[in-house]
Amino acid sequence: METELIFLKDCYTKELTGEVIEVNLEEKWIILNKTIFYAESGGQPSDKGIIEFNGKKSKIKEVRKQNGRILHFIEGEIPEKGSEVKEILDWNLRYNYMKMHSAQHLLSALILDKYNASTVGNQIGKEKSRMDFHPLRSNEQMLKEMQDKFNEIIEQEIPITISFKERKTVLDEVDEKRRVLFSRLPEAIKEIRVIDIQGIDKCPCGGTHVKNTKEIGKIKILGRQNKGKQRDRISFELE
Repeated sequence: METELIFLKDCYTKELTGEVIEVNLEEKWIILNKTIFYAESGGQPSDKGIIEFNGKKSKIKEVRKQNGRILHFIEGEIPEKGSEVKEILDWNLRYNYMKMHSAQHLLSALILDKYNASTVGNQIGKEKSRMDFHPLRSNEQMLKEMQDKFNEIIEQEIPITISFKERKTVLDEVDEKRRVLFSRLPEAIKEIRVIDIQGIDKCPCGGTHVKNTKEIGKIKILGRQNKGKQRDRISFELE
């Protein structure tokens, strides 16, 4: 039985009742029939939170993917298989990741369109994040322009939507630069989860995002590092 990933369609669910379908006492993890907790992937750290069951409470300290399964690592007493548990998300942490992830998509789109440089790596953090671009050699003026453009878009409160589309449909919708991103996905994936910053960007993604650009908050680009031939690392925080 696969775990239903609630956040794929609704990133704002903070609490949920689920059932324990597998337990590993030695490694201290459980698998749930449905979850609101995001497993670390694609540069986005895992969620944290708590579960309540039978009048008890334990921490979800980490969530990982393993062979297609979602493992919730527990600190405290571990519920038995078949137990009903209330899942409670550490919402402040999740919301910071949501804002950061949406910011990463927007900054990626702006740099791709302006400088034809693709995002080749990223790491989202609670307080600051970083992204690697190639081919790119940035300077202070370029970064100032990107920061100003980003913050201009933030004020426009542009919708950010989640949809599930057939591969052919979405490939027909995007420009050649973005088509490469979708084409990298295995051919076996016929339905793609698409994050759409309306009128600005469409990108395949399994992460969590806010509903509009206004929620992201303004960006402050902290600086750049040379990470190799035509590869720049840009770090940022949100205000």
